[in-house]
Amino acid sequence: MTDIAKLRSLFASYAYAKNYATAFSDMLDSFLIPFRIFDTASEREAKLAEVAADPKKETLFAFLDELGERSEGFRDTLGELYVQEVSKGHNGQYFTPEHVCDLMASITIAIPEDGKTVLDPACGSGRMLLAAAKINRNLVLYGADVDTVCCKIAVANMLLQSLKGEIAHMDSLSNTFFTGYRIGTILHNGHHHPCFRQFSRPEESRIWLKLPRKEEKPIPGKSAVFPPGDVKQGTLF
Repeated sequence: MTDIAKLRSLFASYAYAKNYATAFSDMLDSFLIPFRIFDTASEREAKLAEVAADPKKETLFAFLDELGERSEGFRDTLGELYVQEVSKGHNGQYFTPEHVCDLMASITIAIPEDGKTVLDPACGSGRMLLAAAKINRNLVLYGADVDTVCCKIAVANMLLQSLKGEIAHMDSLSNTFFTGYRIGTILHNGHHHPCFRQFSRPEESRIWLKLPRKEEKPIPGKSAVFPPGDVKQGTLF
């Protein structure tokens, strides 16, 4: 694992006089705001203004710079910080070691063709998805988790690596959907910029299982179907 001593120090400075869980959540939300596609320009400006008004914004920006440096090579630096400083194993949140994720990805993804899909229904911070991206970054990555903070970490990790796919805050066992994050890139001034769109309707998700209507005859052996949809590289699909 990458050395995160400086990142831990910056986080401690930002979180001073705060609950660590609250501070981490605030930093995570601040990181995501510039990448989010908002419905209106005024909504985006209001959210950016909140970040600019943070009295500890200089520490926040230094933290984000260090995070970018330490996350190169598909590293889950943010997830490691979360385990060490916030969750400390609460609710079993010790994420799978990266070398184990790499091994599992190498024996699972036999033909890593561009556009092939990978799903982790209990993705945590997204380490399995990052391991898949090491094999082929043009895979379409899907992850779901019941913990909202873990989902946001996974979204951040995909944005840091300019990957595409979807992360869903949902209970994969009960198929209960809460929030979705569609992740990709948009072309602006000749450059592809990572971005995401947040949504709340489960019908928009490509992970949530859409139950067949009563008039539809279920396919033997299947109780649900995935909504179709193709993916184009370089777009927010």
